[in-house]
Amino acid sequence: MKRVMIVDDNQICSEGICKNIHWKSIDAEICGIYTNGKDALSQLEKMKPDIIISDIQMPQMNGIELAKAVLNKYPFIKVIFISSYDDFNYAKEAIRLDVCDYVEKPIDYQYLFEIIQQTLHKSDLEKDTLERLEQSRPALMEKFFLDLINAGSDYAEYTLGEQAAYLDLDFSAHEYVCVYIDIHKYLDQMKILGVERYHMQIFHYIKTVENVLTKQCICYTINQGSRLIFLIGSISKIEDGFIPYLIKKFKNLKEEFQFQSLTKTIGIGNIVPSIWEISLSYQNAKHANGYKFILGEDSILSIQDIRQNNPFPIVFPLGDEEKFINFIAQKDISSLKDFTNLLEKRWTSDYYNKNGIIAYVYSLLSRLLRFLYDIGIEDQEIRYKMTNIFKKLEELQTSKEICSYLFEICVFSCKMLESSVQSKHTQVAEQVIQYIETHYHDFELNLNKIGQFVNMSPSYLGTLFKRAKEKSISKYITDVRINKAKELLKNTNYPIMEISEKVGYANQYYFSASFKKITGITPSEFRTAAEKKVSPPSI
Repeated sequence: MKRVMIVDDNQICSEGICKNIHWKSIDAEICGIYTNGKDALSQLEKMKPDIIISDIQMPQMNGIELAKAVLNKYPFIKVIFISSYDDFNYAKEAIRLDVCDYVEKPIDYQYLFEIIQQTLHKSDLEKDTLERLEQSRPALMEKFFLDLINAGSDYAEYTLGEQAAYLDLDFSAHEYVCVYIDIHKYLDQMKILGVERYHMQIFHYIKTVENVLTKQCICYTINQGSRLIFLIGSISKIEDGFIPYLIKKFKNLKEEFQFQSLTKTIGIGNIVPSIWEISLSYQNAKHANGYKFILGEDSILSIQDIRQNNPFPIVFPLGDEEKFINFIAQKDISSLKDFTNLLEKRWTSDYYNKNGIIAYVYSLLSRLLRFLYDIGIEDQEIRYKMTNIFKKLEELQTSKEICSYLFEICVFSCKMLESSVQSKHTQVAEQVIQYIETHYHDFELNLNKIGQFVNMSPSYLGTLFKRAKEKSISKYITDVRINKAKELLKNTNYPIMEISEKVGYANQYYFSASFKKITGITPSEFRTAAEKKVSPPSI
């Protein structure tokens, strides 16, 4: 039931309002009648009215003064003015105070009834809105703090100050720090634990953190499922220092929660003197958290320590790219393994951040792509794999993972290079064979001449051909010439001297000696055997 307070120094007027309004029909009752504003104000806390119907002209405290005092402290109490003075200044003041209505005396009770009814309805709507706002308070607070950590310190208080006052937030601490916690592979953990159990573990962790810190700190939390952001204010002097205190507390919590399957990386930002500057601490906490990439998951990382250990920008050592490409070109897997292990040690000792490491690896892989392109390797699989690398790098969580993946790419590239080299060697060997088949009759056919044709040095070509065909080029030339000679001996009546010339021998005697060395018989004996249809020995 709604409660109505009447304030009027005219008793007849007050009684008239009491008797002529059907209060039960609008679910309302009179909670008090007072003859001046001062008495009414003193009973306000006790009576808790929803509506005050007040005269304007009264002794000690008039209606305007009463309304100002009431609305300043209880903005949701509704005020209706009644007055026998038809003065525009009163109406203007009533509007400025945002009172609900202004009714002139003598009172039209039906009109007053309607005004009261409308005012109560308006009060109900506002209370409903207030209840909804209160229910959504956690969401409003989270939005406020998200806006706060993303707002520049120059205008955070200007844009968010009124919201902080409405939410009644305690910002009395004398210094603040942001702690940024990243949950490693939270989607996988959610699948393993189940959504409900996952969030229960997170909730339990948050409450424990808040309870541990509450003696010396104010703590506000943003829970985003995959990350937790604590905005922590120090309300009393901490002997060992604020940052060491937080590191110690979170280390203890880490031991306490080691039974949980959740792996957390904790980044601690810098100290700021005001909550309105917390965005700077947030950015630094997030930056510190990024060093899990080199220092590993489940670490506690303070921006202070990182700055002390890494005061200089990342520098790519000269010669790394060429050394890397030489190992690839030589298909030296062992040296590539040592190279990637050395990278990981360097990144860890020099406190490289993730962006710096990715930029470095991009540089190496871009050089590798150029190298493979230059030597003619444009395989579709390697193009896809190289394109996928740049997406994959963003997903990897530690420098160890990146080094392992980089080594996999090295091994894959070496295999592709080996396959490409073998394919190219086979192609060159086939070119050589085709050239020999069409030029075997050339007296001057030799390794040097063939090398000029395929644009390779004689020594390299000789090694390549022997590896591909398991015989030397000179042996292959001799075999082709002897086989061609055998065909001519069987199928023609050319003299042996002419046959020797046709197959590339300038000297008949040298031809005969070579023929016998390979077949075991002389050219003449071969021809005689062929004429008698006796199978001669084969090469």
